[in-house]
Amino acid sequence: IKRFIKNNNIDMSQYEERKFKSYNDFFTRQIKEGKRPINESPNVLISPSDGNATVVPIGEDTVFSIKNTQYTLAQLLRDEKLAEDFKGGFCYIIRLAVDNYHRYCYSCDGIKSENVHIKGVLHTVNPIAAELRPIYKENTREFTLIESDKFGKLIQMEVGALVVGKIANYHKEEYKHRKGEEKGMFEFGGSTIIVLTQKGQIKPSPDILANSGEDCETIVKMGEEI
Repeated sequence: IKRFIKNNNIDMSQYEERKFKSYNDFFTRQIKEGKRPINESPNVLISPSDGNATVVPIGEDTVFSIKNTQYTLAQLLRDEKLAEDFKGGFCYIIRLAVDNYHRYCYSCDGIKSENVHIKGVLHTVNPIAAELRPIYKENTREFTLIESDKFGKLIQMEVGALVVGKIANYHKEEYKHRKGEEKGMFEFGGSTIIVLTQKGQIKPSPDILANSGEDCETIVKMGEEI
């Protein structure tokens, strides 16, 4: 762990001081209070996590690239009807790196639904076969529909690795939450968050929108305006 911290230039002064029992214990480390201030403005949607953000308009045939897998919105949600509710809105993709803070929060005030867990798919084949045909794969993921106070309906989704997701959400059933309240954490093997918004409900931050148009990610911190 000490070598990993040094090699990745992780500023441990931001995190609670404690001994770690395992690498996963270190991976899920808690940040010090006040190190991720929440933008409390009621008209601001915040980033649910640290990471590298892009935002994509959701068109009729938009395909999203998430952890090297291509999805339409209906494939991502495995729900054609629900996908229709978000056409014309925006899809935020926040990619966490190994040195990021791996806990995440709710982006806004609201009431969440029960969690929907999608196990994922991985068809393993030998390397020669892989050269001849594409390997169909989907990542483990879990999402919830949020009825927000200010932004209509949203979806917040956590995406894990192939088949072994390591997504630890605290609230499995319907739950009224506050913006910035901790929603869960990634254990080792999970590292992307998606936020879907409906048509006409939000305006993405100009810097994130402009950078995304240039195929560039924007570094964000949990609690910042997006």
